[in-house]
Amino acid sequence: MSKAPTIMLVKNRALGDSIMGLSAVQYLKLLYPESNIIYAVPQWIAPLYSESNTAADSIYPLALSSIKDILKLFKYIKASKIEHIHEMHQSGRGSKIFKIISFVLGIRYTAHNHHLKEKTGVIDQGKILPLIQRDLDGVFSFLGDGERPNYLNFAPAITPSDNEFSYPKKIIIMGVVATRATKMWPLLNYLALAQLINQQDPSISIVIPLSKNADDKLIKEKLLSLGLPAGVSIVEWSLKQLPSAFRAASFYIGNDTGLKHLAVAVGIKTFTFFGPEPANEWHPYNPEKHPYFYLENLVCRTRLHHYCGLSICDLKEDNMHCLNYFKPEQVFLKIENYI
Repeated sequence: MSKAPTIMLVKNRALGDSIMGLSAVQYLKLLYPESNIIYAVPQWIAPLYSESNTAADSIYPLALSSIKDILKLFKYIKASKIEHIHEMHQSGRGSKIFKIISFVLGIRYTAHNHHLKEKTGVIDQGKILPLIQRDLDGVFSFLGDGERPNYLNFAPAITPSDNEFSYPKKIIIMGVVATRATKMWPLLNYLALAQLINQQDPSISIVIPLSKNADDKLIKEKLLSLGLPAGVSIVEWSLKQLPSAFRAASFYIGNDTGLKHLAVAVGIKTFTFFGPEPANEWHPYNPEKHPYFYLENLVCRTRLHHYCGLSICDLKEDNMHCLNYFKPEQVFLKIENYI
């Protein structure tokens, strides 16, 4: 491979995964400063990066749902003279398509699928590790040199290119959404916490970002029916607005979701609620800079795997104990000094 290669890194996963994947992009740029790195992310996520700077030289909006999409990808890879495609968190469909394109064009394709137990050439293959470490290990194993990178040295970074958001007063972001119900701290708790914050400093504004999808609309309706405390508002920022909106905030407190990873990437402090999934895997950040709430050693969490994959808690007693354990008053004491 040349000293200034064109490399495509692929992270065809959810919003938070794509943000964490930036850590591997940053590491690769450190290895090959003169390289042209193309970061391929799902098409719907690409606008998040449209008005911000990352270590990637360009973002490719990846779509694989039709023959037209695949042909467009093929032409782009050929025209860009890509020398190496590396897929992080390999998916079945993506794997087949990238393998075929790489074979036809005669370029190298590598991937990291941490679910595989057999040897694949990736260091510590199959071990339970922080997600960013897994991404770094994949890149290190196929493209790296020297010392193995440590995830704590490569937190993802997104720098908004504009100052669209300039708040007249202190802003706190509450991330109430999540990919499944078992990852959500109760809405009533968020509203109670907001009241405590408002009592501490009535000048603080608390914003709850929601999208326009069906699940978020239901959350919005529920919040409005419960009654928003003073100083709390619901906002519907677009993906491209999110980085600059988050950068201007004081800190993020909320569920383990893509919004949390965005907050880390733009450089604000975060406080995260963890329920069914282990924090050491899905919170690959320094806990002193980014504290979290997590109840250790719950037997119910590890009945089937090393984490709970349920969308709805099935316990009749102690339902959602993993998150209900943390009361608004207890949480307030931990964040009080940052208000």
